[in-house]
Amino acid sequence: MRALYQKDLSIQDSYLIKGDAAHHLANVVRVEINEEILMLNGAGLTVKTQVSSLSKKEIILKCIASSTVNRTIKMDLALGIPKKEALELCLKQAVELGFRKIYLIRSEYSQTRLPEMERLESLIVSAIEQSNSAFMPEICPISWDKIPVSDYGEILMMDSQSDSQNDNMPKNPLPKLLIVGPEGGFSKEERDFLHKLANIRILNLPTPILRTPTAVSAGAGIILGSLLD
Repeated sequence: MRALYQKDLSIQDSYLIKGDAAHHLANVVRVEINEEILMLNGAGLTVKTQVSSLSKKEIILKCIASSTVNRTIKMDLALGIPKKEALELCLKQAVELGFRKIYLIRSEYSQTRLPEMERLESLIVSAIEQSNSAFMPEICPISWDKIPVSDYGEILMMDSQSDSQNDNMPKNPLPKLLIVGPEGGFSKEERDFLHKLANIRILNLPTPILRTPTAVSAGAGIILGSLLD
């Protein structure tokens, strides 16, 4: 279903959509009368609507049903900032996979500066609308040593330069954290620091070296699989 993100969304009988959002729906997407659109606020509220009035500048959406989604997946991502295209793909995947927070870290081998937050938020909104995700992840620029590691019951570090460790870590009800480095991997100092974190599990998959977005997807799959066991 076509989705529309509205940060200040509330439950109403109808919604007047103007500006860029109306232009995109009317002139780019070319929605039609009676077409259904899912409105999202990124905080769990979803409102199913139907197009009741349509012009090139304004659209009126009639409320059909609403619900509040409870977040069931509790996992965050710590990402050494990769190159621009890889970063954008990682952010889109993070929305689709259900990460709550994305710690963006300028690591020693990061090859790019952090893009403007407005650009990052725009990418995330686009991913929310494409995936119909009920939640917007929080972007947190931070350093490795400032990650609140005590908040996590398990930390999974994707590290192709080390042997796998702690494969049989017991289940823990606290949230999980996935650590993925940039294209250049982790420096020796970063690896030494991260390997000493409590509740960390080092994973070196028996695959060729993974691109950063692929490592994010693979690591998320492992965490989601453990949550479903």
